[in-house]
Amino acid sequence: MKRDTVEKKAYRAAKEAMYKRDGHRCRSCNSSDSLTPHHIVFRSQLGPDDVDNLVTLCLQCHSACHDRKLLIDVTDGAVRFIRVKGWRPQ
Repeated sequence: MKRDTVEKKAYRAAKEAMYKRDGHRCRSCNSSDSLTPHHIVFRSQLGPDDVDNLVTLCLQCHSACHDRKLLIDVTDGAVRFIRVKGWRPQ
């Protein structure tokens, strides 16, 4: 799904707000290296590009989410990470 120019600007602003909110750290392992935004509800599942649906992850934790080794639980607005089968970031 491609973003148009207006959506790109809004997404860029949401990413900046996300990094600031998360203290420029991975929310899973607290690393400050190789940070990237992750959609809690994937874009492919029509998840929005707003700050409430984004979380800062390092590349390793981001990959683990997509490999289903690291799960995200959002209950009452609180984001919690669940490591599957003892997975730990290196």
